[in-house]
Amino acid sequence: MNPLLHGAIGSVRAWTRLYTMQMDPAHRDERRAEIESDLWEFHEDARRRGHSPEVIALHMLARLLFGVPHDVLWRIEYEGDEAMTPRRSTWMTAAAVGAAVSVGALWVFFAVTSLVALPPLPDSVDVARIYLQPMRPPPPPPPPAPRGLRVLDVHLGLMPPPPPPPPPPPQ
Repeated sequence: MNPLLHGAIGSVRAWTRLYTMQMDPAHRDERRAEIESDLWEFHEDARRRGHSPEVIALHMLARLLFGVPHDVLWRIEYEGDEAMTPRRSTWMTAAAVGAAVSVGALWVFFAVTSLVALPPLPDSVDVARIYLQPMRPPPPPPPPAPRGLRVLDVHLGLMPPPPPPPPPPPQ
C-alpha cells in the first residue's frame, strides 16, 4: 500500500479513536465501525474510478481536516446529559480549536492556490496592466484646418479641390 495512503487511513483511525474515547463501549464501537465502513467505501469507489493512491490519500486527509468540527459536535451531542458539564466544556473547546484549524487550513489552501498565476483568458483585457501603468497625458489635438479651405466644402463638391503642386524644375 502507498505510504501516503497508509498514513491518511491511520490518521483517520487515530482521530476516530481520540474523539470516541471514554464513551459507552457500544456507541464507541458503533461509531468506529461507521467510520471504518466509510473509509473502505470511499477507497474502493475512488480506486474503481481510477484515482491514484496519492489523490485518494489527499482527499482522505482533506475530509479528515474539514470533518473535525462535525466529529466534535457529534461528540458534544452524544454528551447531552447535564451531568457531563465538565466534559462538555472540554469538547466545546475542542470544537472551537477544530473549527479554527479548519478555517486556517482553508486559508492556507486558498493562499497557496492563489500564488499560482493563471494565464489570462483568450481575447481578454489585462486589467492589471491597464490600471497599474503610469498615467499618460492625452495625445494633443489635431491641428486646425487651413483658413481658406473648408474640408467639408471640398468633399461635398461645393468648392473645387486645390490645384496640384507644380512639377519640379528640369535639370
